[in-house]
Amino acid sequence: MADLVREGKVRYLGLSEAGTVTIRKAVKEHTITALQTEYSLWTRDVEAEILPTCRELGITFVPYSPLGRGFLTGRFKSTADMDENDIRRKTHPRFQPENLEKNLRIVQAVEQLAAEKKCTPGQLALAWCLSQGEDVIPIPGTKRIQYLRENVQAVDVILTADDLRKIDEAIPKGAASGERYMAAQMLRVGR
Repeated sequence: MADLVREGKVRYLGLSEAGTVTIRKAVKEHTITALQTEYSLWTRDVEAEILPTCRELGITFVPYSPLGRGFLTGRFKSTADMDENDIRRKTHPRFQPENLEKNLRIVQAVEQLAAEKKCTPGQLALAWCLSQGEDVIPIPGTKRIQYLRENVQAVDVILTADDLRKIDEAIPKGAASGERYMAAQMLRVGR
């Protein structure tokens, strides 16, 4: 990939779901501009090592699924709210019935905090992600223009230090029930 940059075929290099060892190896070969990894109010494991490593090395952190695969928007209250063929229902442990019920407490907290800030739950979740630093640039996915518009308005939600403290108390690290992927998939994540 570094050769492709030197040849002018690629401008920047980024990584996805890399652990600290891989990030450090990659930086020895070529400048890494961005790391894309899941990060949200219910997936905060990157805060321990990966995000600090990115900051140390000057790598922009690009969280995907900052809305917890749509869950943090309050859209899902049970598996019945998902289409039968929805991939989340089949391959994501946090959406399995035994975990979904527990994870609804996170959604309830997000909904309550969002009501206090007079924004949507999705906007609160995105505002939280945006408040994690100027080097954190979330990429929420959506299929609908109405949600795109709603997501963009998250930049107008200002979270104070007190708001961030309340959010952290209501939804602490490790609050989510279930892994983010099935065990076999997790073997390939974050090396």
